[in-house]
Amino acid sequence: MSGGRFRLGLGAGVKRLNERWHGAEYGRPAPHLRETVEATRLIMESANAGAPIRYEGKYHDIDIKGWTRPHPALREKVPIYVAAVGEGMARMAGDVADGVLGHLICSPRWLSEVMIPNFEKGLSRSGRERSSFDFIPGMCVAIAEDDSELEDAYDAARKTLAFYATVRTYAPVFEIDGFGAEAEAVGNAFRAGDLAGVAAAVTDEMVDTYCAVGSVERVREKVGRVAELGDSISLGPPTYFIQPEEITEYQRRVLKAFGPANR
Repeated sequence: MSGGRFRLGLGAGVKRLNERWHGAEYGRPAPHLRETVEATRLIMESANAGAPIRYEGKYHDIDIKGWTRPHPALREKVPIYVAAVGEGMARMAGDVADGVLGHLICSPRWLSEVMIPNFEKGLSRSGRERSSFDFIPGMCVAIAEDDSELEDAYDAARKTLAFYATVRTYAPVFEIDGFGAEAEAVGNAFRAGDLAGVAAAVTDEMVDTYCAVGSVERVREKVGRVAELGDSISLGPPTYFIQPEEITEYQRRVLKAFGPANR
């Protein structure tokens, strides 16, 4: 359907969502996802041959016989990208994936000191060149069309940042930039049922560290700095604790500012 443009993204998510939302064994996330990447690639590359597909691992034990996909493959290999935040997942991406997708809340310091060195280590130990691998950092963007909207844009970004700060898995991401205490306050407010206090614990300094908020010019400048660390960049609007129409509007502004017509 995509004419050969499809790229598959795979991620582990966090332990709580896997076990409590989906009833899935979490295990050790990086080795688990490594097997998922390897098994998925084997299935996709073998699907048109009609030959048996066998994968044996700790988390996946797959034995497929008598199955053939009817549609011919448009290319030999579909690129598989891994979503990563921590060191182990980034190294694993460098080992077996075709690219790595960064999280929306990773600061430039986290990208430079944690993400990049670790996926480069994976590339090195798998004998691959950096040029064969895509790094796509992410960023939360809230564009204010004039000064009267600036406070609302900060609040929208603040709420999305607060959502991720409630998850202990992301604590190191905040601690590296000196926001460990603020993230802990967010989590404590959430667990106490103080939803108003969740966003209130996120400072403007935190928003400026992790998000791109403000005028189109200011946002473009900040996005450009982060994009220089990767091969491209993934931009997303604020999405948590705000109304659907607000999400849609912030997304429209991202497309207007960064869409093909503005390149």
